[in-house]
Amino acid sequence: MPLRDLAKQARDRRLRQRHAERIVSGTCTRCGRVPPEPGLKVCGGCAEKRRAAEKVRRDRARSQGKLYRGRDPERCRRADRAGDRRRRRAWKEAGLCTSCGLNRSEENRSVCEPCREARRALDRRRYAARKAAGRCVRCTQPTVGGLSRCGRCLALEKERVSPERESAVSRKRYAARRAKGICVDCKAPAGGAARCRRCAYRSNSRAPERHLVSMWPPQIAVIELETGEELGVFETESEAAACIAFARLRPDQVEILSNVPLMALPSA
Repeated sequence: MPLRDLAKQARDRRLRQRHAERIVSGTCTRCGRVPPEPGLKVCGGCAEKRRAAEKVRRDRARSQGKLYRGRDPERCRRADRAGDRRRRRAWKEAGLCTSCGLNRSEENRSVCEPCREARRALDRRRYAARKAAGRCVRCTQPTVGGLSRCGRCLALEKERVSPERESAVSRKRYAARRAKGICVDCKAPAGGAARCRRCAYRSNSRAPERHLVSMWPPQIAVIELETGEELGVFETESEAAACIAFARLRPDQVEILSNVPLMALPSA
């Protein structure tokens, strides 16, 4: 090892030993002559000199455009994160909002309602700006087809969110929008219906064939199983039931065929 490194190590060792001795003796760790200020390890004079030197160094680093006043950025970020965690932990233990530290937090929550509303407003503005720019609202990567998320974020969200929770959120959103009389898809005025005209057309065009409204009048055919004879074709379920009763047959002795689901038929 070079002599210069050995000398530096010996000097650092002497400084650490002197620092520990002055802490034990209850004197300032810089000058070693007077007791330190309450809560500090240095006296008032040494603290003032240190603050003045720090101010000069910060001003010089700021004029040169250096990050974190010329200190190591990664080390400063770690210190900031550790300080944030300590502050949030102290506020949470005191029952205060972990965001502002001023208001009492809501029940079973760590953030007060004003901070939650401010956060929601910020998220809405950022969501709208990224979607208008054609970017993923999560990772800002380009999207296709007007989607709000890229393919990677869609796949990750699909894996992370359980189907039960997704269904519960969808039902809650549907009920809230129905109560307001707006479209459950785009929030446009719906005129008392679940969807506006545009969203209803899009929903019906994408729905499976069994969910589409029939373009033909309902037809219910009643066929006797023993003979295979067709007893008649009717438009309502009540007419088919009357035919079965008139023929003195039981429901298990006939077969009912319909071109639409029976639950979709109008009640007579």
